[in-house]
Amino acid sequence: MIDPYILAVDVGTQSVRAIVFNREGDQIASARKISEPYYSLQPGWAEIPAEQFWDDSCQVIREVVEKLGAGIAQVKAMTITANRDNIIPLDENDQPLRDWLTWIDTRRTPEIIPILRRTLKGADKLIYTVKRSFFEMVAPRSKFNWIRIHEPEVYAKAKIYVTLTGFLTHRLCGVFRDSLAMQVGYMPYEAKRQDWYKIPAVYKILGVRRDQLVDIFPPGSKLGEITEEASKKTLLPAGLPLIAAAGDKMCETLGSGVFSPKQATVSYGTMATIGTTITRYVEDSKLKFYTFASCIPDAWNPEYNIYRGYWLITWFCNQYSKEQGMPEFLNEMNELAADVPPGSNGLFVFPFWTVQPGLYPHGKGMVAGWIDRHTVADLYRAFLESIAYALREGLEIMEKKCKTRTEKLYVVGGGSKSDVAMQLTADIFNLPATRLSNTEVCAAGAAINAGIWAGIYKDYEDGVASMMREHKTFYPIPQNVEIYERIYHDIYKKIYLKNKDLFKKLGEFGHFKSE
Repeated sequence: MIDPYILAVDVGTQSVRAIVFNREGDQIASARKISEPYYSLQPGWAEIPAEQFWDDSCQVIREVVEKLGAGIAQVKAMTITANRDNIIPLDENDQPLRDWLTWIDTRRTPEIIPILRRTLKGADKLIYTVKRSFFEMVAPRSKFNWIRIHEPEVYAKAKIYVTLTGFLTHRLCGVFRDSLAMQVGYMPYEAKRQDWYKIPAVYKILGVRRDQLVDIFPPGSKLGEITEEASKKTLLPAGLPLIAAAGDKMCETLGSGVFSPKQATVSYGTMATIGTTITRYVEDSKLKFYTFASCIPDAWNPEYNIYRGYWLITWFCNQYSKEQGMPEFLNEMNELAADVPPGSNGLFVFPFWTVQPGLYPHGKGMVAGWIDRHTVADLYRAFLESIAYALREGLEIMEKKCKTRTEKLYVVGGGSKSDVAMQLTADIFNLPATRLSNTEVCAAGAAINAGIWAGIYKDYEDGVASMMREHKTFYPIPQNVEIYERIYHDIYKKIYLKNKDLFKKLGEFGHFKSE
């Protein structure tokens, strides 16, 4: 019997990867393209050229097709996962009107609030008034509203807005369809119903019309087939089915095998997150955490995130690696940090280089406790510890709201490769932390959706059991746990309230030039 394959394309922040898996999760062929970094015209902005994701995706797909040779006939379906909360408007000819507004972008449109107060009438105004605090938190964060106010010509010409996967689906299949589990950010998407809102006021508040949004389908649904035109650009066979997956973090949660709130996935990526799976919808109205559609039917993934997660580690390396290459420097830091005691010799980092809007709206990054004997290894470990403290707080918030208790962690992303990061994660959470054998957990999670559609797996549990294997589990060390408990409760949990006014004041002196 011919071994069936699945092609998964994973569009990340720092790279685009195409990976062909067999049923057991072995990588038959793969290709990776390092992405050009975003550009920033003003502080807080983050944009990417309109065609970059498509061009990079075509390149890596062509590479794996060439590596497969005749084996391309064994690929039964393909799927795409991507980082979330990126949008681009397209014109009447389905061409981009501007560059991508990315998930990293933090621009705001506070001037929309007086406009909404003035223009909303009747039932729309009543709905707005009843949930005014919520709508006045989300409306200025809407990317649609920013375009409406600051780029009115683009706004007037916008026929449709698409996410990364929606854009690539259209380029590959010629249809405007997307996964419902990619609708993340300040969009008129009702997570509980896993569909677009039916309330007209929500669209007016967020600055977009329903007809400007694509049709959405559950993960595991067929979105379309590769067109002849896309076949010429990618070398994929025309007619190959494209199957809906989900956003990157939801695919990681599935790929980790997290089917209940007893487990959680810690993702140490550019954005650091912790997420779990529930079958009863729970949300936080203050957006301390978000609840997204899961790959699994009739389930959701509560998720807490730090925008600048392991981006902080990249930032740290950029500051201190000097002439040394970053991979070599990072390996050196992990070796040295293993000899630094828990608590980083009294050095503490508060990791909110970007605010957490629901929890620390005025948060700033902070390094405290410096003395002349501290080394760069102390600082590196303090950064690792800080991200784990923040994610532990997020897990506790979700557990309290969902009335659940997590018993085990699966750790994925770049940070999972570090034994130091794995051990301190187990110690800070006081939970077992498991590293998986398959490092491409996101792509594998996406592939499972396509594998179910293709009949390769009978269900999600079968897909995870076939593709994923545990590599090593790190267990909490009691004496380390005791130290981290003191730091977490006596320092981390108190530092924002004690310094909130200071953070606000410091914000008055930030005058950075654009990148």
